[in-house]
Amino acid sequence: MQTVFDLQNLYKSYFSRTPFSLPGSAGDTENIRISQNSNRNKIHNSKKDIPFNKEGAYGKDIWFPVEFRINGNIGGSLTIDACTVAVNLSKTIVKTAVSERKGTVKEMFNIDDYKFTIRGFLIDKSRKVPEDDIEKLKAIFETDLPVTLHGGYPEMFLDKSCRVAITSLEFLETQGKTHWIRPFNLTCESDFIADVKDLEVPKKNANTNQ
Repeated sequence: MQTVFDLQNLYKSYFSRTPFSLPGSAGDTENIRISQNSNRNKIHNSKKDIPFNKEGAYGKDIWFPVEFRINGNIGGSLTIDACTVAVNLSKTIVKTAVSERKGTVKEMFNIDDYKFTIRGFLIDKSRKVPEDDIEKLKAIFETDLPVTLHGGYPEMFLDKSCRVAITSLEFLETQGKTHWIRPFNLTCESDFIADVKDLEVPKKNANTNQ
């Protein structure tokens, strides 16, 4: 049995916001329809040769799914199809005031970790409570093993290791009869520096050369 529901309305109900959409003007409707039909079931890869989309169980295009893996998939993995990914980039700027001059001299001190906010739904196709996926997501949050984030879109902002540190996980309160759909809100940060010891290597080398 095929289950039909409106993800956009669900998203707005649980997250109190509507994801960005890019509708065309009335005159472009036909061109958009032709373009969508010609691209249907076509896999689009990133420059890293990682797919941005996949084909769903009923032949529908699923765009920007993500996958979490524990310890390179040895500790388990979870693929999330129904989600949105927001990426926040920031950097630290050092400002120095100059005597008798307007403004300040600005120097970039460092680039902060990239922050990902993933809002989505865990959905059981058999109309049962998605216990397995809830337990997997909980295990991914609690583990002290390396966690990696994969997908054509998030990997545009990650290095080769794809390591992230999950900082928060929230399972939102729900109401109604859709017990097989569980909304969640997750935040994580890029983990470019695997170990503090990596930062000490240049110092040791410098001392050795002296």
